[in-house]
Amino acid sequence: MLLQVVSETEKSLQDFNNSWDQFAIMLPRVLIALAIFIIFILFSKLVRKIFLKLLKKRLNNPAVATISAGFLSIVFVFIGLFFALDVLGLDKTVSSLLAGAGILGLALGLALQDTLTSAVAGIVMTTRKAYKVGDYVESGGYEGTILEINLRNTTILQNSGTQVKIPNRNVLNNPLQNFSITGERRVELTVGVHYKEKLELVEKVTRSAIETNVQYNKRRPLEVYFTGFGDSSIDLVVRFWITRVRQADYYKAQSEAILAIRNAYRDSDITIPFPIRTIEMAGGK
Repeated sequence: MLLQVVSETEKSLQDFNNSWDQFAIMLPRVLIALAIFIIFILFSKLVRKIFLKLLKKRLNNPAVATISAGFLSIVFVFIGLFFALDVLGLDKTVSSLLAGAGILGLALGLALQDTLTSAVAGIVMTTRKAYKVGDYVESGGYEGTILEINLRNTTILQNSGTQVKIPNRNVLNNPLQNFSITGERRVELTVGVHYKEKLELVEKVTRSAIETNVQYNKRRPLEVYFTGFGDSSIDLVVRFWITRVRQADYYKAQSEAILAIRNAYRDSDITIPFPIRTIEMAGGK
């Protein structure tokens, strides 16, 4: 019994000595690996700070700049982790992590394809400076003021007062009108006059009505063109530009133009005809 106890004690001491020897051998590697990991963490913070400053200057969206810089920082941390594991001799662990990361990345990429596409589209659009918060835009049939731009969606406040979130991939793949870039919009309306009217007088009265009663951009030409012979009238189109881009301003200018033309035609005895239909009776009656 005593011999068994002594034997087990000697075995335990031998195991302890072996473990201590292994620890003494691994200690320098552990310290080096720890130092590498800490250096990469500190470097990632420095990279994040530098890129955040640069991206905020280039991008109109602080949220995109913050997320992009943070993502880059995380990449550097993972690189440091892989280097540290490699120093410790954990090659299989590194390979397993890389393989697992690849499989996980592929699975997430397939599952979140639309989300990732929208995120990339959001970064591309903010980098190109296609639009920014506060701009008045139209895209995919949605028109309004941009309230927010994040990595997934662009939020637009429509003229009806409702908010709509459009995936950035849709905004990127569809035509986008940004009325705020030029700071002006063109108003266009059509009107018809009776065939008996003198067209030179009609044009003169129409121009005078717009010039006198509508606030429009005088640096742009006021256009009045006759466009065709209609069923009941000779048709003309009126085009002018306003320096206000919101839809309410567009409607206001359009309404002012219609009222001005209608009153001017009435004062000048110019007739806007009702639709005319000629009915032929059987037997010539």
